[in-house]
Amino acid sequence: MKFDFTRNYIIQCVMTAANQLRLSSEKIESLAILREHLTKAENIFEEIERFKKITQLSKLGIKLTEIYNYTENGKIDFLKLSERFKNHSGNLIGDVSNLLDIVTPQQMKEILQKEKIADNENVEIDLTKRKPVRESELSKIKNEIETPKRTTTDDLKKEIIFDGLETEEEFNFEKYEARILRPIKEIDAFLNRVARYDYTENEINNYIRTMKENGNLSQKIGFEIISNMHAIFVQGLEAIHNKKVAPSSTAIEALRACLIVIVAVVRGKEVDITNYLNRAENFGKLISQTKRVI
Repeated sequence: MKFDFTRNYIIQCVMTAANQLRLSSEKIESLAILREHLTKAENIFEEIERFKKITQLSKLGIKLTEIYNYTENGKIDFLKLSERFKNHSGNLIGDVSNLLDIVTPQQMKEILQKEKIADNENVEIDLTKRKPVRESELSKIKNEIETPKRTTTDDLKKEIIFDGLETEEEFNFEKYEARILRPIKEIDAFLNRVARYDYTENEINNYIRTMKENGNLSQKIGFEIISNMHAIFVQGLEAIHNKKVAPSSTAIEALRACLIVIVAVVRGKEVDITNYLNRAENFGKLISQTKRVI
């Protein structure tokens, strides 16, 4: 599949802007629905143009059009791309915040789906050019009528932000939240034993595997901060287990900071987690640069 630079640039701008906000679980779900819509849109430009016609999305649509024009029509200076990306994502913060304040996840789905339905209603079909139906095709149609598939409404109800996961279980945000939070308290207590190397090989491998899986899941649905915290935690725990990093109080508290950020973001806690976030990220940089932390 060809890499769509413009689409990915726009989505990353939206997600980076959202990552600067304090998001409740409901707002995170709304954001995931919007991200999924942009990801699956057949024509990203047409989708953005439609946003400009929707009251709730109009301001965001205008800003996204400017970004689209930059990526498609301008001469991109890759030496300054990072700086431009920061400006673009920064300019979206207010509009993304306002959007998430006024729409619920259900409303977001309805708004985006309503636009699709409206477009389909405008399609004109010339019945004079239809081809005659063969007997075999009639038989096939009859079978489909006698054994109907799920209705469109049923399909929409089962479209969730975890679409595409290789599992038979039906997910929603509440289940995602429960899955992410379930091991945290137990792992937090486990860190006290890590400081003394008081654990079995099986124990630590299980926790590492759990955090890897949850981190990959968070990355898949676009929760960047949560994904990063899981990744740093896994790298730190592996480094301690392999005795490349000493389980000092500094290292243990940095791992604990990762857990605190994860819980705060998932639960949408209205607290300032800047210090914990900085501690975790600095630890992540440290373990990638040094063989041993004292």
